Amino acid sequence: MKSALPIEVLRAPLVKALAAGNRVVIQAPTGSGKSTQIPQMLMDEGLTNGRVVVLQPRRIAARMLAKRVAQERGGMLGEEVGYHIRFDRVFNKDTRILFVTEGLLLRQMLSGDGLKGVGAVVFDEFHERNLYSDLSLAMARQVQEESRPDLKIIVMSATLDTEGLAQWLDPCDVLSSEGRTFPVEIGYAAGQRETPVWELAANAFEKNFETAERDTLIFMPGAYEIQRTMEAVAGTRAGRGCVVLPLYGDLPPDKQDAAVNPDPAGRRKVVVATNVAETSLTIDGIDLVIDAGLARIARYDPRRGINTLLIEKISRASADQRAGRAGRTRAGRVVRLWGEKEQGARALRDTPEVRRVDLSETLLTLLAGGIENLDTFPWFEAPEPAAMARAKELLRDLGAADEAGRITPMGRRMAAFPVHPRYARMFLAAEQFGCVGQACLLAALVQGRNFLLPLPDSRKAEAREDFWGGKADSDFFPLIALWSQAQSRNYDLGWCREWGVHAQGARAAGVLAGQLQKLARSQGLDLGESDRLAEDGLRRCLLIGFSDHIALREDAGTLRCRMPHGRRGELRRTSEVRDAPMIVAAEVEEVQARGDVAVLLSLASAVELEWLQQYFPQDIFMVETAAYDAVQKRVVCRRERRFRDVVLESKDSVEDAPKGEAAKLLAAEIVAGRIALRDWDASVERWIARVNFAAKRLPELGISPIDEAGLELIYTDICFGKTYAREVREAPVKRALHGWLSAEQRMAVEQLLPEEVILPRKKRPAVLRYEGEKVYLSATVQDLYDVPAEKFSLAGGRIVFTVEVLAPNRRPVQVTENIAAFWQNSYAQVRKDLKGRYPKHEWR
Repeated sequence: MKSALPIEVLRAPLVKALAAGNRVVIQAPTGSGKSTQIPQMLMDEGLTNGRVVVLQPRRIAARMLAKRVAQERGGMLGEEVGYHIRFDRVFNKDTRILFVTEGLLLRQMLSGDGLKGVGAVVFDEFHERNLYSDLSLAMARQVQEESRPDLKIIVMSATLDTEGLAQWLDPCDVLSSEGRTFPVEIGYAAGQRETPVWELAANAFEKNFETAERDTLIFMPGAYEIQRTMEAVAGTRAGRGCVVLPLYGDLPPDKQDAAVNPDPAGRRKVVVATNVAETSLTIDGIDLVIDAGLARIARYDPRRGINTLLIEKISRASADQRAGRAGRTRAGRVVRLWGEKEQGARALRDTPEVRRVDLSETLLTLLAGGIENLDTFPWFEAPEPAAMARAKELLRDLGAADEAGRITPMGRRMAAFPVHPRYARMFLAAEQFGCVGQACLLAALVQGRNFLLPLPDSRKAEAREDFWGGKADSDFFPLIALWSQAQSRNYDLGWCREWGVHAQGARAAGVLAGQLQKLARSQGLDLGESDRLAEDGLRRCLLIGFSDHIALREDAGTLRCRMPHGRRGELRRTSEVRDAPMIVAAEVEEVQARGDVAVLLSLASAVELEWLQQYFPQDIFMVETAAYDAVQKRVVCRRERRFRDVVLESKDSVEDAPKGEAAKLLAAEIVAGRIALRDWDASVERWIARVNFAAKRLPELGISPIDEAGLELIYTDICFGKTYAREVREAPVKRALHGWLSAEQRMAVEQLLPEEVILPRKKRPAVLRYEGEKVYLSATVQDLYDVPAEKFSLAGGRIVFTVEVLAPNRRPVQVTENIAAFWQNSYAQVRKDLKGRYPKHEWR
């Protein structure tokens, strides 16, 4: 059954490509019909005998595309054509074309069934670089190579750079379709920063309404902005005759259908959508697009240690995709609510999810599916090593993986929850404490915006504390108390304003909590509903889910804390638990100020020391080390009780520490300049200089130079067997110094590189100065009279002195490495200059 869509030109090339191979990349623009027609071509042309599975990044697209294809084929949805998304499945065993979201197919592949009954896997909208798309494609290729050479893999995209993908899939055919679009005029309407984006959109709609003939599509980042935009558009003169409809993933199916389908009464539509309308979905009749240029992007949030949807500017590729929605059936117009100059400064493409999200949930899914070595997984684009290390560390902290990186029984239970591992672990713990429902609310509060607003009226702020009874053991308990009050009043705006509650934020937290409770119930957990707040149980749940955010106060007089993995932080002064000796923080935020980075701890809860022993016994251990006590000025034996690498308790004893450790600690004090060695004088420095000179100029002696590391070894030798700083100060140093050389090396140094030489006219021997690769002899002109030439070199003439010729006042008048040339060429002038000034001295 052929269509009239532009993608039809690829029917014959697709048949040819899949007759010769089993991998194809298709590049075709939005609106070409690839999402609906390619799956039908695979089936109608007999290119596969099995089921055609089409992967979609979004649930709404999977459902609506399945419905569209079923209608085109004249069948009932759920029979020949169906879909399977989370919490909703409409298909049967005979379904031939099945639209699914990536996570579901990945779990099927990881189950080890080899994609039984599946003949082709189509990856649609791959340019979005969803993390599960990357994983599913890697797994499909692996299945194809190892057990299913008959499996067909088709990757489709509108804006993808196909070259790298085709190389990774090689051998692979690349097919392209130009599509069919109408001219689109693009305008820019940058507004003032303080103007809300929904007002900008409504103004743009009012100004451009007359230029459009049919419907309008407005892109907004989320449900809240969609609602405000709908209100603003409906309030304009142009909007009064239109039907204004929302479109986003969490809408009920009937409302999604209303936004996509023509209005039954023939009215003009204004559809306000998230980026679900950017690709895949077709909304007929759009000839005006108003783009806010924003989207909620999944990104790792280091404050909470989870993935969070953050509002960010879209890329140029996404803006082009959105603009294409205006030229599907006729010429159209696009109004971008930002400046043309800013458009050129935006990123060319979106960063792939694998490069911007926390990977712990993904790695847990792979481990649960039998992928034992995560480092050798065949990623299409490998994650950053730091992100991999962070995710592995978190899974170990949560008890989902052991030290060897293998999944634990707890990890297998956690993997059944399609949520971040922190929440999966919290929900399983909450079942034990009978507070799953409340834990879902708590998780919703962690993920959502803080709806508790400051009250300028101090008396009102004090009265608000009555809602939770004043001092609380967790920063969450005031939030829960106020949320409960707001919910009981149906988020009344007047009451919320009076008591400092952000109504929309509180409502959103309630919606998310309901979704999490539904998920927990689907996994067989008893919500344990109770009117009484399970304070003790919730604090334990937070500890179990955020054990890597444990913080111990350094002392009672400060809010500074020690944390696992060598971190330090400071509890916010507004916290309810600022007097607690140990806390767990749900938010850890780095704030840069004046060049320094401060780590602030928020949403904190007080926890008990014995809870660590109860829930993490394998992470608590005793460590015995040596430590230098700066007050006693001695090395002590320190016994520490630690949780991971955080010291919980420490006790020093006067027992002697291991000699080796004590020596290193005392040597470090010498290096730092806090212990001075009595016998370490100028002669020692000269001896070290001779040794280092020998190491450079006489390599045949095999002497190692005494560098900084060498000095530390010598200091350690001096300190060995000692405990007190005073013992070190009085210790002899020559034995340790001479121990650097063997007896033969010491003898060679003394013979070949003496410390001093005798000059005939000088009463005392002249001290030689060894510096770098030169040896210096300093002497007055008179001292140098009658000195034989062989006296000006060492080691059989291999090393010639650098002579500093001094005046009678001991100041240099000339430096030479050829004393004979000095007497012959320079001496006469030197004598002339000095004889008049020093007539009593002998001048030859």
